[in-house]
Amino acid sequence: MTGFAWDLWEHTLLDPWFLLFAPAFAAVAAWRRMRPGAALPTADARAFERLPWTLRARCVHAPLWLTLLAGVALSLALARPVRREIVPQRQQGIDIALVVDLSSSMNIQDTDDVRRPRRIDSARERAMEFARARRNDRVSYVAFSRYAELRCPPTLDEDALAAFLASTDTVPENSELDGTAIGVAIAKAVQLLESSEAESKVVVLLSDGETTVRTIEVVDAVKLAKDAKVRIHAIGLGQGMPTPFGFRALEFGDLKLAAAETGGEFFQPKTDKDLAEVYARIDALETSEIEDPRHRFVDAYGWPLGLGLSCALLALLLEVFWLRGAP
Repeated sequence: MTGFAWDLWEHTLLDPWFLLFAPAFAAVAAWRRMRPGAALPTADARAFERLPWTLRARCVHAPLWLTLLAGVALSLALARPVRREIVPQRQQGIDIALVVDLSSSMNIQDTDDVRRPRRIDSARERAMEFARARRNDRVSYVAFSRYAELRCPPTLDEDALAAFLASTDTVPENSELDGTAIGVAIAKAVQLLESSEAESKVVVLLSDGETTVRTIEVVDAVKLAKDAKVRIHAIGLGQGMPTPFGFRALEFGDLKLAAAETGGEFFQPKTDKDLAEVYARIDALETSEIEDPRHRFVDAYGWPLGLGLSCALLALLLEVFWLRGAP
């Protein structure tokens, strides 16, 4: 009966009822073995006791046992043995570029009033946590200030990525490297992701300020992202720009534009705790779609069918051409 499954070691029998033929074959073979044979009239059978047993005499019951083995093997073949294999899961992978601002303003300590970490410290630690959680996605790392630099290409090696992130630090204040080139950073990330064959391409862009270097305009970089179907989630970190009278809140207009135009979201965490929640939110938004495990049956009746037919043919050949042949 198809649809009924019974596990046998690594195989499954789809129609196990055919195994009931095996005891029937065994019963017939036992009956044939035990029934008395034809008698040969002779004066005294003891005259044959000392005659040597020939090979043909020793194999006289071989066809019977071969027929029994053939019956059992064919019963097993009819029971439809199959091997169950897991079909490889198809996963819609995501390529993610972590883009982190290393300008000197990331040294400001305003994300936690107790521990007093720098903005870059919070950004680094939370980015590392986020990357470790993306076990099935390739994650890359781009650092930027006045210029953008690829620090780690797309990888599944979370330890390698963590090593690059751990070495992250800000550029010297007022140096030739200092500045905030958001357009350049977006263009670099898009260049990295545009050749990807992943189902989804995402940039997670973190900065604590607004654009000060316009080598590439943010509007132009965002157009590149849209053309390459790259989604940007933008994070504006910190309390804002420090002044003698406290922090001046920033609009983060460029980050909001990048997120809105590419279908991403903009977040404005002010503390380390807020930043952790933002990365958790992005992690939930960018989920990898994995199909449920599927199985397929691979027929395995070939070997019992071949064994059964071979035994039946050998039994017939022995019976007809050797055991019943003229001495």
